[in-house]
Amino acid sequence: MPLFPRSLRLLLIESNPADSYLMVEGLRRAGLSETVTVVHDSTKALTHLSNESPPDLIFLDLNIAPLSGLELLVRIRSDLKLETIPVIIVSGSQNSDDVHRAYRLGANCYVTKPGNLDDFLAYMKMSYEFWGAVATLPR
Repeated sequence: MPLFPRSLRLLLIESNPADSYLMVEGLRRAGLSETVTVVHDSTKALTHLSNESPPDLIFLDLNIAPLSGLELLVRIRSDLKLETIPVIIVSGSQNSDDVHRAYRLGANCYVTKPGNLDDFLAYMKMSYEFWGAVATLPR
């Protein structure tokens, strides 16, 4: 059986272009062959989510604008079409209040961006392997 029995449509919402590049590179190292849609602000994310087929998985940065990542998470969880999509928060914040709020608002996972490049790539690889091969996702 292949490592990834299904292909995933990923939406990456990340304000920092350098971080989004590294996240996609980490996903590719995990075997990602699908296209990742990358948006750099919450307005473009909402437009994409309302106009396109829902993604299978969302990676969401907290420090986006004009809506924050947490505000966008609330919008995602309140939309019947999107409410069951796993949302992985990928943030530079280690603030325990941010972590607590993210889970309380419906995040499925909270990953703190490591400062080390190799660790960052490894975290993204592990995330994709878990959500792509281990977890059962809603369709």
